[in-house]
Amino acid sequence: MQLGAAALAVVALWGSAAGRAAHPVLLEADLAWERGDYVTALTRYLALLDSSDAQRLLEPIALQTGELFHTTELTADGTAPQFSPDSEYLAYETGTGVRRVTRIAHVTAPTTLVTELRGTGLAFSPDGSRLAYLRLTPTPELEEAQAALDRSSITERPQRQAALAQLIGRAAQIVVRDVPSGSETQLDSGSLATTTVFFGAAGTVVFGGTPSGGAAQTYAAAEGRSATLVTTGAEERTPIAINATGTAVLVGGRSLGGGRGGGGATGQSPTFGVLSLADLKLTTLTGTAPSFSGDGRSLVYVIRDAANYRLMVADVAAPDTGRAVREGVERLDAPALSRDGARVVFQLMPRDDWELFVLNRAGGGEIRLTREIQHDILPKFLAADRVIATIGEPRHRRSYIYDLESLQRRRLFHNNTVRTIAPEYAWVPNPDGTRVLISAERDGDTVSLERGVYLADLSRRVTHDELRARVAANLAAEQALRAKGAKLYAPIASTVRQVAGDASVTRIFRYQKALFDFDSKHITQPGNKLASAFLFDAYRSFGYEPEYQWFEGRNALGGKTANVIATLKGTTNPELVYVISSHYDSVAAGPGADDDSSGTAALLETARIMARRPQPATITFASFTGEESGLLGSREFVRRAVAGNLRIVGALNNDMIGWANDHRLDNTIRYSNPGIRDIQHAAAMQFSNLITYDALYYKGTDAAAYYEAYGDIVGGIGSYPVLGNPHYHQPHDLLETINHQLVTEVAKTTAATLMLLASSPSMLKDLKVEGFRNGTATLSWTPSPEKGVTGYLVAYGPAGQPEALQIRVVSPTVTVPKVTPGTLVAVKAVNAKGLEGWDWARVVVK
Repeated sequence: MQLGAAALAVVALWGSAAGRAAHPVLLEADLAWERGDYVTALTRYLALLDSSDAQRLLEPIALQTGELFHTTELTADGTAPQFSPDSEYLAYETGTGVRRVTRIAHVTAPTTLVTELRGTGLAFSPDGSRLAYLRLTPTPELEEAQAALDRSSITERPQRQAALAQLIGRAAQIVVRDVPSGSETQLDSGSLATTTVFFGAAGTVVFGGTPSGGAAQTYAAAEGRSATLVTTGAEERTPIAINATGTAVLVGGRSLGGGRGGGGATGQSPTFGVLSLADLKLTTLTGTAPSFSGDGRSLVYVIRDAANYRLMVADVAAPDTGRAVREGVERLDAPALSRDGARVVFQLMPRDDWELFVLNRAGGGEIRLTREIQHDILPKFLAADRVIATIGEPRHRRSYIYDLESLQRRRLFHNNTVRTIAPEYAWVPNPDGTRVLISAERDGDTVSLERGVYLADLSRRVTHDELRARVAANLAAEQALRAKGAKLYAPIASTVRQVAGDASVTRIFRYQKALFDFDSKHITQPGNKLASAFLFDAYRSFGYEPEYQWFEGRNALGGKTANVIATLKGTTNPELVYVISSHYDSVAAGPGADDDSSGTAALLETARIMARRPQPATITFASFTGEESGLLGSREFVRRAVAGNLRIVGALNNDMIGWANDHRLDNTIRYSNPGIRDIQHAAAMQFSNLITYDALYYKGTDAAAYYEAYGDIVGGIGSYPVLGNPHYHQPHDLLETINHQLVTEVAKTTAATLMLLASSPSMLKDLKVEGFRNGTATLSWTPSPEKGVTGYLVAYGPAGQPEALQIRVVSPTVTVPKVTPGTLVAVKAVNAKGLEGWDWARVVVK
């Protein structure tokens, strides 16, 4: 294969990194970074970038602080990224429901659109000159279904989405478009509900179609030719992939093992099909996780026989003549072939986590590519000597590129910040492996439905000026975060330090050992009630008067299960409540040492060290049951709180905090409220050895119950990387996998956070613009509920600088001069101790 200019540039870039000598100042900076002293690290990186060694050290500094390769954001709200087979175009979808469109751009000018299509499911022809897609013409029925979805609640949304998807499938029309001219031809798909389009050779379009009252099947159509039924049966059999030459299509289904992640034993061996487009002949094979080589000539898949896994390779022209190139008892999944089919990369589970291996098509030359404590999964070849793969669980995967000669890896994607994580979800390389399209939440927002689409150019590194600007911006942000935290804590810092200093790793271990010995604490298991009794007695031993919250749980042993609650009554504002919670139940399969005995142990230690140190507001310690059965305990707690008019003004929820992927004591702040997020960063930095990251993240956790009932009041700590623990929800989530010092640092951070929250004014409510005229805005808000408030701090300015100007007032109203439309006004209370409210109430002047 002859390399193009872009591919040669990638080879040169990768080769240039070899043999770099260690630099003493770089090493000092790296060590500062490792211990979480980011100000020192970034200051030294900045000095190195201003030195004569700048070009030599650009790559290691870039990879430590973010991305090495130039990355372009294509959209902040997109999905289904892909390249054309000739690498000339890229495409992605944006919008939702009937508003979804497909955008196409040249790879060399990715932010300039060639065209925008009203529809989805785009598929390029093998030569890239034509495409097929599902065109959608809005109708009153579709618009009404979309409006119903837009109005739906969280519980109604799945049903509304399914109803709209069904209508869209019925209304969509398969259209073939000539890319250069833009001319379009509609294919005849009859009355079928259409999905999943693939464009084959000789103009054949293969698609999934569902007849009224029947199961989805695979059909083939072309211009001037009606749809032909290719598969039959009572079960779904739809196309899932096409080879590069457009001559063969993989057919899968609900029981056909079509997707990756198979290999599990069922009563019937999973199968998939290989459809030849030359004669529409379907060959059915036993196996899972099938995929084609980049040249379209070879096929790889996995067969499981009892406890034995076989890695199979076959020629596409004769798919039923495959041979096993590896056989063993270890779980094996997600194989992928090099472009020429000469090598196979796959994920294997030697012990508790997935690792990556490579071998030759003949079955020899096996190489272990990874030894990472987290899962290494979903590998693909970029070139004969490079593989792209991901690390972690689905809610926080990160992409890396592996060199098969040096066995080194480089991070591919990042958001170039110090603190905020950027979960990734999809990775699509172009055919020559020089560019990758990535779907990710670059801003760390896992709550909104939007995900960005990004183009990483592997032939183009970040420049010196770009990297220097990144490092300087991160240094300024880190300095500002530390200064803000120091200011917030200054009036109570000495007291907080004394409390946090009382946390004991020995006690933390004892709590965890006791909980671990109850084995599974799922609500269906005896350990659940044993654990609740242990928690009750522990809270009582600290001096609290705990209570059970018994309620009926689905399939609970004995019919009932209980939250365990302890309360530290406030001294000044006892009617205002802050809650700190963790769930103590586990999955039925195991003891849940990390999920979530770790959070429970930190909760107990936080309760102990604060027991004789009441704060101005009330603090409730809540040990929830039934999280693994559908957030039962947290929803029951919140239901009772709302019914009893409990004034919860802030809530922290800790879950899975004890597993460490390396020597660093680090975890992630999972929040809805940015004020609480910054306080938790400050608490960790000043009163513990914990290194903290952050993500806007609460859905699917006990924190969601607080948010749904009380709004934006949520913080808390979860694992870093988010769900990176390979023992998650497994029988081997055991005590020996837990870092007890890490749990202790979380307890310190939690206590420090609670002390500032409970001592400070809470976030104000009902901030509104009463009037806006001639550049003057009048605003009002509900007075702060805390006693001892001496006034209010009002900040205003453009959205990017909301604190540009500040004034102080003593009553809950203000007149702000020289205001323009779009000005952001923020207000918080200040008390007699000089403690400011922990977050701003905000409103935009219109």
